[in-house]
Amino acid sequence: MPSREFPRESSIVLAAQADLVLTTVEMLRSPQSLVGSSLEPWYELPLDSLNVLLERAFGKGPKPAAMEGEPTLPDALAEVYQLARQLEHTAWSDEYWRLFDSSQACTLNQASYIRRDKGTILGDVCGFYNAFGWQASLTRGERPDHLLCQLEFVGMMLAMAAQTTDETQREVVRDALAEFARLHMHDWLPSVCYHLIDSTRITYFGAVAQWLMLLWAHLTEFHNWPIDPVPNAPLAPATDPENPYECDAPDVVPLLMPKGS
Repeated sequence: MPSREFPRESSIVLAAQADLVLTTVEMLRSPQSLVGSSLEPWYELPLDSLNVLLERAFGKGPKPAAMEGEPTLPDALAEVYQLARQLEHTAWSDEYWRLFDSSQACTLNQASYIRRDKGTILGDVCGFYNAFGWQASLTRGERPDHLLCQLEFVGMMLAMAAQTTDETQREVVRDALAEFARLHMHDWLPSVCYHLIDSTRITYFGAVAQWLMLLWAHLTEFHNWPIDPVPNAPLAPATDPENPYECDAPDVVPLLMPKGS
């Protein structure tokens, strides 16, 4: 597949895309991580500044929705932004704990959605991380196949491509990023987003899931990342003791699409 030529301001474009991916990671961080942090929460930034990132990342002009009936990328970002600013901290914290920490109503690990040997998935993900010297989120106790670990790695790779002035090095990073997207993002990211929309009891997390799907669709189109065939319907984790995954990973079942999708 021929590689896509970057525009003249490629470093600015890639850096903006990296910032958007890493901002998305912050959207899905525990609200408890904000307590005592010296960093300003992402939703305290002016919305105009975030829209400037969008313009730098994907150009000016209209950014169509990935599918008919879905919001545009700027509209999806504005919705998450407004909901985050209005969300009461206790409700946010309680729902985060219910979704991701206690009973894990919506697990965020790739191996929970893919019918493949869990050890193989984890080993391959770690191979990508080690090849580029990345281990940031692993210090927080998250598994290597955790959605936030994977998104942070994508953001780091985009930033690395933005910073290098050597075209050969940039091509190595771009090729690795395309392969990582194919092997470790495309086949489960829609499923986890739909599962989050279906599982959450507050509007905020559903809006974040919708934003993430739209952002990923724009990145995939921009970079022309290859996509292997995926199931016709999203998959959600389920336990089937008579047909377990290898390495005790859970089985998956078809997940009904949310109304309006």
